[in-house]
Amino acid sequence: MSFTDGKQRIATEEDVTAKWCLGKPGEKFCCYLCGHKFVVGDKWRFVSACHKKLLNFIVCEKCDGADVLDRWVELNKMIREKLWWVNG
Repeated sequence: MSFTDGKQRIATEEDVTAKWCLGKPGEKFCCYLCGHKFVVGDKWRFVSACHKKLLNFIVCEKCDGADVLDRWVELNKMIREKLWWVNG
C-alpha cells in the first residue's frame, strides 16, 4: 500500500529519515500547513492537490480535515499575493 492512497498513516522511522520533496533525509517530512516536524508515531496524510494545479502536500493529524484542500488552496493564494513578483 502506497502513502499516495490518501489514507492517514503513522510515521515510522523509515518515514522520518526518508528524503522528502528534494530535501535532505527527514528534513521536509513536516506538515505543510502548520510546519509540525513529524516524529515516529505521529499521524500524517499525503494529500493530492495536482488536480488544483498545486503541489501535493502532507498534513498532520491536527490540520487534517474535510476542508484541508480548501485551506491549502487559500494558503497558496495568499502566498502568491504576497510574493506577486515570483509569478511574473
